[in-house]
Amino acid sequence: MMDVIEELGVWVAAAGFVDVHLGDVELLMRQMKRLPAMAVQLLNADLVAGWWHLFFAALNAVKAMRDGTNRSRELGMEFLLYASAQRQISKAIRLMGVRPETGRVALVVIADSRERAETALKQASKLIGGKRDDKILELTKDKADNIKRAFGITDGEIEAQTAEGKADLLDALANLVIEHVALLAAET
Repeated sequence: MMDVIEELGVWVAAAGFVDVHLGDVELLMRQMKRLPAMAVQLLNADLVAGWWHLFFAALNAVKAMRDGTNRSRELGMEFLLYASAQRQISKAIRLMGVRPETGRVALVVIADSRERAETALKQASKLIGGKRDDKILELTKDKADNIKRAFGITDGEIEAQTAEGKADLLDALANLVIEHVALLAAET
């Protein structure tokens, strides 16, 4: 999956991986920083609520860096803050960061051109290993309860969205995750 944020001149790419054995995560992240992208970040795919969750987290992170409202010095970490809807780096890492035992990984690349995004995505994919499966980025019923808990989304919030007939449970949950990401941006 890839799309451009035209107003900011950046490309966002994402891919999912299963059967991953990360090993030394710190070493892996240092290798990722050498790739030809503005940022490369890995997340626990079990807490990803779809492509738009990642896209809007990237949009808000890039805007925060541009506007000087960032909480982190690095775009990749700023992205993780927004993706997790957390204000503190340690909480963001605990919530959505990867560990050696994380077997389902979301890879996100933010780059200043389509070519760099594609190149970084390819190179990062080789470093991660595992089998590519972008379907794990989708919001499913199996992921819903964990995502609700992780993002502090209440049944009342879900009911408000579904009662109006605008969305089913999964669409409502995805919208609420994106809303929580946006609320973090509004607080700066």
